[in-house]
Amino acid sequence: MPRKLFLFILGIVVMTAVLQASFTKMDIKVHQLGNGLKIIFFEDHKIPSISYYTFFRVGSRNERPGLTGVSHFIEHMMFNGTKKFGPGDFDRVMEFYGGANNAYTSDDMTAYTDWFPPHALEKMVEMEADRMQGLIFDPEVFESERGVIASERRMGVENNNEAILEENVRATAIMAHPYHWDVIGWMSDILNWRRDEVIEYYRTYYAPNNAVLVVVGDFDSQKTLELIKKYYSGIPAQTPPPPVTTEEPPQMGRKEVVIKKEAQTPSFMVVYHAPRCQDPDFFVLSVLEKPLLSGESSRLYRRLVRDEQLAISVYGGVEEKIDPYLFSISVKPRPGVDLDKIEKIIDEELNKIIEQGITEQEYQKALNIVRSDFYYSLQTNSGKANLLGASELLFGSYENLFTIVDRYSRVKREDIPVVAKKYFHELNKTVGKLIPQGGN
Repeated sequence: MPRKLFLFILGIVVMTAVLQASFTKMDIKVHQLGNGLKIIFFEDHKIPSISYYTFFRVGSRNERPGLTGVSHFIEHMMFNGTKKFGPGDFDRVMEFYGGANNAYTSDDMTAYTDWFPPHALEKMVEMEADRMQGLIFDPEVFESERGVIASERRMGVENNNEAILEENVRATAIMAHPYHWDVIGWMSDILNWRRDEVIEYYRTYYAPNNAVLVVVGDFDSQKTLELIKKYYSGIPAQTPPPPVTTEEPPQMGRKEVVIKKEAQTPSFMVVYHAPRCQDPDFFVLSVLEKPLLSGESSRLYRRLVRDEQLAISVYGGVEEKIDPYLFSISVKPRPGVDLDKIEKIIDEELNKIIEQGITEQEYQKALNIVRSDFYYSLQTNSGKANLLGASELLFGSYENLFTIVDRYSRVKREDIPVVAKKYFHELNKTVGKLIPQGGN
């Protein structure tokens, strides 16, 4: 075994052993308030810092036509004032205490992420509880933030060739399910959100019974629980949000999207319908994506970038989603390249995997990458908090975080061609091409 590979594997083993010894399911404490708020604690006193994450079970998956993008919009509004803390006060108080914060919205969830020293804990609990129930949606601020979101869409999607292609491919591949639209939403909806509808959406989804609070770091669980009860117990539960029941029907044939617009270089993308993250096939596809797409030694990088010199980059894979989503392969071609040739090569490489599987070396490399990425993300308080919350929402319980690596380890090399054949076929395929204006 090459020395570098041996040291890499040894490092993974050591890191795994250390983390397993210091971060176990038995160390997690779980509570639930009378209003339904679930609380997950993990105490770690090695450094004087706390990560305080609030997850809401709401994302673009919960929207409807006319209100697309509203989950992301409310994320912005959460920093724009309550009766108690005015616009910008949240950030100013956080910075005064030496903390920092951020937030993100995805298809399946919205998360608010705070990092601060222990002496700021009560103030942070107070502010987070306040904005869970008390956003005022000031009309002037509402319109100002609408403009911010519209500008974000223009810059991030409409003036970004890869993003506009991805949006069109996604909307073509997924017809019925709300994954049809991206988190940013459609521009016509952004420009026409009604304040009363947005407030009702906020009241429905920003309720304690639709939230999970994760606290990791240097704190005392009992004292912190008392603080949380003090500030959150008075927030009333709401009627549970309506479930998402729409299922995407099976695709019945190859689809193709062709966009012609001003561009220096073309763009190319192909997607296949893929399973939800709790499906055993998801873990097989996640292992498969490593030898296919991860790094300069991957099959598609070697073939498209290094050997054939048709592309500058290639990336993609399968994403963790509550409902079935997509396995994507995105290519940045060189100018003037025949995009049909790129599609043909991708088909060839996928067919090789279906017919021959992957090598033992590729298989071991994939598992090493999975383990390395997983344990690397657990090295910080914020990484632990994020994964605990995401596991609770995506996989049904934080407890599944402690079996994820085992589920990957149960993937056998012989499973890979069987699952690849199930998903990588013409009836399940959508191709996207962006051709510079004037191209053929």
